[in-house]
Amino acid sequence: MGEYRQVVVSTLLALVAVGWLLVVPYLVLLGALGNMPAFGTSTRGGDGYLTWAAWLGAGLPLAGLVVSATTRRRGWTWFFGICFTLAAAVAALKWADDIRHAPPPPPGPRHCVERSGGGNDCPGG
Repeated sequence: MGEYRQVVVSTLLALVAVGWLLVVPYLVLLGALGNMPAFGTSTRGGDGYLTWAAWLGAGLPLAGLVVSATTRRRGWTWFFGICFTLAAAVAALKWADDIRHAPPPPPGPRHCVERSGGGNDCPGG
């Protein structure tokens, strides 16, 4: 029974690695092509592919890291640890870029605006 478990875990880890190395880049490519006006049907046609690529890009290495660490497979643990670190770095860079390019907050009133019914929109009050 122990050998069967070893084969199943090894197969699972190999499938997760192949998924991360082949499926995620394929989804990124489809998303990039879908967002190009020449290939996409709309201006944001590839966002679904990019969302799946992001979730799988972080989720597959995390799952592989957990499975390999709990089954004490050092080589797989290192591989998935490096993959997860890369995915986290890409996510952090994307997050920082989103914050930097965030739209400015809408301007508030700069003077008192009297409203009927006794209310007003005065700055600071």
